[in-house]
Amino acid sequence: MITTLSFDLDDTLWDPRPALIAADKAQWLALAQRYPDLTERFTRDQIFVCRKQILTDAPSIVGDVTALRIEVMYRLLLSLDIAPAEADESARMAFEAFMAKRNDVILFQETIPMLESVSESYTVVAITNGNADVFKTGIGPYFDLSIRADEAGIAKPDRGIFDLTWEKLGCQSSDVIHIGDSLENDVQGAINAGVTPIWYNPDKEQNTLGVNEVGALSELPSMIQQLSNRH
Repeated sequence: MITTLSFDLDDTLWDPRPALIAADKAQWLALAQRYPDLTERFTRDQIFVCRKQILTDAPSIVGDVTALRIEVMYRLLLSLDIAPAEADESARMAFEAFMAKRNDVILFQETIPMLESVSESYTVVAITNGNADVFKTGIGPYFDLSIRADEAGIAKPDRGIFDLTWEKLGCQSSDVIHIGDSLENDVQGAINAGVTPIWYNPDKEQNTLGVNEVGALSELPSMIQQLSNRH
């Protein structure tokens, strides 16, 4: 039987963009206060080039948004002839400023009513490739567990991050429905892990995988109930 619901977070339960913009601004402000010439030396294009080079040097870091962000700042600081130990400490300090704003997410209007409904009958967990802490947001009380790619060292669609979740919960993949907005990361990842997916597709994009989908979060409780009954 279906006992557990796992949710993606960014773009599924909330709009991450306002928080990400504010967090990014806080990060660079923290660095600029310590190194006033940093923002004068580096344009957005140069920062993008640095990020691209890191991904070329270490492709596996793409699944760890925390490590990638810190590494970009670290390399930029090194290019200013700052000692490695100081560059590392400063990059991590700036990342703390980023995280202080990262969890100020804008919940979708239907998120809380939907979670109130489903959390009465199911264990609710988060599986995210982002670095937001769901327990520091307004919906934290509805969640029993959160697995973040930057902490687990595995990112969706790799089935490993799903398997780790079930291991921590003590359930089987057949007991779970996973809900997310990304066909590649959430839907294909769930399929890779032997989990029933529901695609959150508010933009009515083509369903190339032919899976169950909803266009609004308010449709989820009945869809979950249908799948649970069928299961």
